[in-house]
Amino acid sequence: MPHGHRSRRGVAALLVLLAGALVAAPPATAQSSSLVRIGTGPNDQALPLVYADKGGLFARAGLNVEVSRQVNTSTEAAAISGGSLDLAEGSGLGAVILVAKGLPFTIVSNLAFYTSEKPDVGLLVGASSPIKTPKDLESGTLGTVGLEDMNSIATRQWLQQRGVDTSKIRYIEIPASASLAAIEQNRITATTVYEPFYSAAVASGKVRVLGHPWDSISPHFSDAVLFAGSKWATEHRDVVQRVLRVIQEAAAYAGAHESELVPYTAQFTGLEPDVVRTIHHPERGVLIAPSDLQPLIDMAVRAKMIPNAIPAQDMICSCALSR
Repeated sequence: MPHGHRSRRGVAALLVLLAGALVAAPPATAQSSSLVRIGTGPNDQALPLVYADKGGLFARAGLNVEVSRQVNTSTEAAAISGGSLDLAEGSGLGAVILVAKGLPFTIVSNLAFYTSEKPDVGLLVGASSPIKTPKDLESGTLGTVGLEDMNSIATRQWLQQRGVDTSKIRYIEIPASASLAAIEQNRITATTVYEPFYSAAVASGKVRVLGHPWDSISPHFSDAVLFAGSKWATEHRDVVQRVLRVIQEAAAYAGAHESELVPYTAQFTGLEPDVVRTIHHPERGVLIAPSDLQPLIDMAVRAKMIPNAIPAQDMICSCALSR
């Protein structure tokens, strides 16, 4: 779903915005110690947060939590720096880059995982396209939301792993929402898309799946995480852990009752309920281990998004609930 991490991912803009926010951010306003403000994009990854809020799980646990809809990971990070958010849901890759760049953030939990067992991202070609193998794309045009976002980098990596000379492919930027029409009109040969566009496109019968490029990152890794300012997370360790335990309860319930909770996702994202019912949902849960982040660190180093690797454990808050 369209958000900082599901748009797969322009991190350069994030870092520019953060640089300004960290220099010019006003002091955080005074707030009740009992209030925890969580920001999240309008995406399916946010369901445990929305359900814990609207379903009353936070309130029953004696927590005063405010969940707000945000534009993307960049604005969330700036809001944390400026003092108007405490926690935020964002891309695993985006959070890794923030921490690796030395900015004062820490990752406090997982929220959603990518897993090759039930991929929610796919490389699509036309149903009647002559493209049968990855190698056939060498003379084609690949549509991508961003030329250096997570989708495009993972797709190039996946193709190269299969012997494709990606320098022979033409790349053009195109919104995910326009991908199906672009394939139908032969303006692009293929594109890697995410939910809700992935399932909708496949269900149309007008495209078929050539492969799952995110498998080139790892069979299992953090897709969405919760992150916070390092100082705030350290000072509010007990509160963070109480919040995470509630979100974990909500994630477990959501994972087993996706269809029941469609109204929550539909209302929060603005998607039609029928669309929400068709999408492939991520694996959910807040427990985190260094191995969940390591594939993203490795990818960021290869793509020169960060200068060098740092231990995944160093990116994770001591307040995290580990697995």
